[in-house]
Amino acid sequence: MKPIKIHNQILDTPSSDYLILAGPTAVGKTATVMSLAEEHDIEVVSGDSRQIYKYMDIGTATPEAELLERLPHHLLNELTPDVVWNAADFYQRARQIICEIVDRGNLPVVVGGAGMYLDALRFGLFEEQHKDPAIRQKYQDKVDAGEAEPLWNQLMELDPDYASTFHFNNFKKLMRAFEIYETSGLIPSKAFSNSSDPFEKKGTLVVLDRDRKILYNRINQRVLTMLDLGLVDECQALLDRGYTPDLYPMKTIGYKEVYAFLAGKSNQAEMIASIQQNTRNFAKRQLTWFRNHPYDYWIDLGVDSTV
Repeated sequence: MKPIKIHNQILDTPSSDYLILAGPTAVGKTATVMSLAEEHDIEVVSGDSRQIYKYMDIGTATPEAELLERLPHHLLNELTPDVVWNAADFYQRARQIICEIVDRGNLPVVVGGAGMYLDALRFGLFEEQHKDPAIRQKYQDKVDAGEAEPLWNQLMELDPDYASTFHFNNFKKLMRAFEIYETSGLIPSKAFSNSSDPFEKKGTLVVLDRDRKILYNRINQRVLTMLDLGLVDECQALLDRGYTPDLYPMKTIGYKEVYAFLAGKSNQAEMIASIQQNTRNFAKRQLTWFRNHPYDYWIDLGVDSTV
């Protein structure tokens, strides 16, 4: 990979085949990609766990049509919201796409804030470790007794990064998560990071960051912008298409709060405040994840306040 400049940092990693731009929501990943595209022949692979879904452009901050026309993007708007997309699906597809981009002579740039997806891309996911039939049966009994959703909520408390990658009715993944936790003592996202399926292509992981106050201001403004662009109408349109709020993608921050508003469970001010608070909390969790996992560069993007 040729030397690349991001903000005030030069990335000189000639042995790398692709670049990962990670970081919390609203930090400025899209603007950074646009800047890179002016100097390099790049293709973008979305590392976002929600942009894969159709009809959810506003709430997932899917790049606008103008940018998509200028710059090739992959793993956007491919699935309907009633399909579950997870880290295993992502890393298999993303690895294939990255190899194809490299073969075309372009630089793959994976962009996203889903830490577990990005770890899966680089290190893979394991399936054979930490198995115990007795523990699996214990949770099978709980699922059979109708306790799947409470179990999923419990997992969300233990390991929100992993629990958020699947719906509670994915019983296999749910039971596997607790099997891993009880046999290894590790939350699944931590256990998966010890995978032995590394990607043959070498990547450079860059985490983008900003001063916390600036980041939170950007998040608050982004939420207002999404609402101005029609987030409530987008949510209503999903309902009109027959997609119910209990579907896995519809529980995304920004959507679940709007559905509470549409159901009369909150007023507009409460909805806005809730989306902003939940997004800020999510950004904090994202930064914690990246600090606790291997990265190559950590770049502060400075004081620019544009979203």
